[in-house]
Amino acid sequence: MCSYDVSPPPMEPHHPFYSSISKDCRYTDLTEDQLPSCESLKDTIARALAFWNEDIVPQIKKRNWILIEAHDNSLTGIIKHLEGLSEVAIMELNLLTGIPIAYELAENLNPIKSMQFLGDEEAMCKAMEAVAAQGKAKN
Repeated sequence: MCSYDVSPPPMEPHHPFYSSISKDCRYTDLTEDQLPSCESLKDTIARALAFWNEDIVPQIKKRNWILIEAHDNSLTGIIKHLEGLSEVAIMELNLLTGIPIAYELAENLNPIKSMQFLGDEEAMCKAMEAVAAQGKAKN
């Protein structure tokens, strides 16, 4: 199992994206050994929560319906926040590609019910078991 807060190794100069990232003006303050090759789940969650708070919450407060389409790690961050999941519990969460999740939120933006997967229940259970088994597969 992966750790929640693993610091990524520095990006090596031979990496295909090294040149474009190292020359990006957003990263001019970083030294070469500070350019990460990926981000931890903790970093991804922090980025997703900034988006949630700055962009999504204002829309919800205006009573707009919101559809969020994102990679499972980004969605994991929002779900962790909404469900109040621990770092350990979030590592066990298996989201299914292409299966919508619905939340109905109270005025205080807390979920009225836990996340609801939208789709055929039997098919979703089988898909969740398959995703869980991927992490347990032996090499």
